[in-house]
Amino acid sequence: MQLLRSRRIYDGNVVNLRVDTLRRANGEPHDIEVVEHAEAVVVIVRPRPDEMLLVRQYRHPLARENWEVVAGGMNPSESPEDAAARELREETGYVAHHVTRLWSAFSAPGFCDELLHFCTVDGYDIGDAEPDEGEEDMQLGIFAIDELWRKIRADELPDAKTQIAVLWALTARS
Repeated sequence: MQLLRSRRIYDGNVVNLRVDTLRRANGEPHDIEVVEHAEAVVVIVRPRPDEMLLVRQYRHPLARENWEVVAGGMNPSESPEDAAARELREETGYVAHHVTRLWSAFSAPGFCDELLHFCTVDGYDIGDAEPDEGEEDMQLGIFAIDELWRKIRADELPDAKTQIAVLWALTARS
């Protein structure tokens, strides 16, 4: 595909939207909508090898509260490890002793350029949360990994990044 032009449609606080016009192999132009999003981190915290920390927060696009792993956007100059430690502190008050980046994955490459960096925390101290606007009502929960796997299979834990984190934790606990 050849890029013919790119038009900025919207600049927002969380996402930007552009429309790229591409030339198909047959020569016809084709518009592709692209959501631009900063890189983000997914933070896996296991208080014990068979447990996982999740946060419950309201997600307006879903019009409901959702249990999820700690996650959040990265600042432009932050490493995934530093962003994971910051997000963990802000959302939970937990202060990470050590953060390890596991891998990265695109969240929805069909229309979005968001790259998620999955990280795990090894040890932490419990302190006071420093929530961002809209995160003040977050709840913390520690769940057995087997219970989370049951919730995934019962379609009760629909967040993809959390599902991936739980599957990793299932394999990592042995």
